[in-house]
Amino acid sequence: MSTQTRAATRRGDVGAGILAVILGITSFHRSAEAQPPPEAPPAPPGETPTSAAPAGDASAAPAPAAEAQAGAPAPESAPGPGAASTAPPAEKEPWKKPISVAAWARVGGRLQNPGAREKMDRLLGDGELDLMVSGEINRFIGLQGAIVAQFGPTPTGGNITGSATIRDVIAKFQFHDLLNVWIGRMIVPSDRSAFSGPWSMGPWNYPGFFEPYAPPIGPRQGPFGRNDGVTTWGKAAGGLFKYYVGAFNLHDSSVSPLYTARLNVSLLDPEPAYYQKATYLGEKSILALGVAGEVQKEGSVESLPPPAAGEPAGIPRKDTYGEVNADLLFEKNVGAAGTITLEGAFYKYFGDFERFDYSYFALASYLTPSNVGVGKLQPLVRLQQAKPKNADAYTLIDAQMGYIIEGHAARVALGYQRSDLSGAKGNALFLGVQLQK
Repeated sequence: MSTQTRAATRRGDVGAGILAVILGITSFHRSAEAQPPPEAPPAPPGETPTSAAPAGDASAAPAPAAEAQAGAPAPESAPGPGAASTAPPAEKEPWKKPISVAAWARVGGRLQNPGAREKMDRLLGDGELDLMVSGEINRFIGLQGAIVAQFGPTPTGGNITGSATIRDVIAKFQFHDLLNVWIGRMIVPSDRSAFSGPWSMGPWNYPGFFEPYAPPIGPRQGPFGRNDGVTTWGKAAGGLFKYYVGAFNLHDSSVSPLYTARLNVSLLDPEPAYYQKATYLGEKSILALGVAGEVQKEGSVESLPPPAAGEPAGIPRKDTYGEVNADLLFEKNVGAAGTITLEGAFYKYFGDFERFDYSYFALASYLTPSNVGVGKLQPLVRLQQAKPKNADAYTLIDAQMGYIIEGHAARVALGYQRSDLSGAKGNALFLGVQLQK
C-alpha cells in the first residue's frame, strides 16, 4: 500500500472516530433531557409544600403577590390508597411565569347614627376592592403593585362615586435570606396588625379606630397602613427570627423621615413571609413575640386652633416623636377541641405634643373544629383602650361571631361594638363579608 493510501486510510479512521464521539455525546444529552427533574425540596416546618413561595415570602421567590395567598383555602387532604403521591417537579425558572393577578373585596354594613353614636337608627354601608399584581424578573428581582377603591360614608355625608388610589408599588431585591431590600410604597413594618391588615385577622374592625373618620390610634403609618420609603429585612432559621429596618415619609421633603425597626420571634412554627397574620385559623401553631419602635425628628407637632378672622396662622412648636410597642400572639389547634387564639399588643407614645400616652388591645377567640353548615364558627371578643394625656380613657369592646367558609378567602362577621370616648358613649351593630380570589 502506498504512503498516500495509508494516510488517507488513517484520516478516514480519525474522521469515523470523531463522528462516533459526537453521536455518543448527542445520545447522552438526549437521554439526560428525558430524565425527570429532581423533586422540590420539602417545605419548612409549618408551611404548605408548593412549587412557588407563599405570598410575601421572598426567600423562595423574590416577588410573590402582596399577601396573595393570605387566607387562601387549606389544601385538599392527601390522596387515598392507590392515588399518585409523588410531588410535582420543581420549576427551574418560576420568574418566567406570567404576572399574577388577585382581587380582594370587603363589603359591610353598620347600624349606628354618626351624629348620635349611642343610637342605632341609621344603616350605613361601605366597601373596598383591592386589585393586586406581582411578578418576578429573575431569581433576585421582583415587583408588586396594588390599586384600592373604596365607597362609603365620609365626614361630610358620603359620595356614591367612591375613590381609588395606589396602594402598593414595590421593587423587591433579594440578596440573601438575611438581606432583602424593598423600595417604594409598602406596609410600614410597625406591628403585627399592620402586616395582617383587616384581611388576615379575626375581628372585622381594624384596631385603633376609636374616633369616627380619624386615623387609627397606633404606630404612625399612612393610608391603608402604607407609606413611601425603603425597608431592609431578613430572616433566620426559616422564619423563626425576622428583622425589619425602614425609612419612610420620603415623598415629603418638608418633614424628617420616619425611621422604624422591628424584631419578631416565632417560637413554634416559623413565619417565613414578609407579611404575618393575626390568625392562621388553626393551620399553624404560633407563639410569636414582636417588638418595634418608630422615631421622627420634629414629628410631634403642636395642634393650634384656627386663627381669628384677619389674623395670620400661628407657628406650631415641634418635638421629636417616638413610639415603642410589643405584641404577642398565641394560637393552637388542639384537634377535636378546636383552635384557640390569644393576642395582645401595647403601644407607648413619646413627644410633647402627642395626644395619647399609651394604648393597648387584648383579644380571645375560638374556632370550632368542624363545619356548621358550610363553615366553621369563630366567636371572638376584643378590648381596646387608649389613654389621652388630659382626659379619661377611650374604650372599645367588640363581641363578634365569625363564619369561616374558606379561610380568609371567604368569611362573614356579625358583631356588636360598644364605645366610650372619655364619657361619649356609642353602640353599633356591624355585618361584613370578605372574599379573596
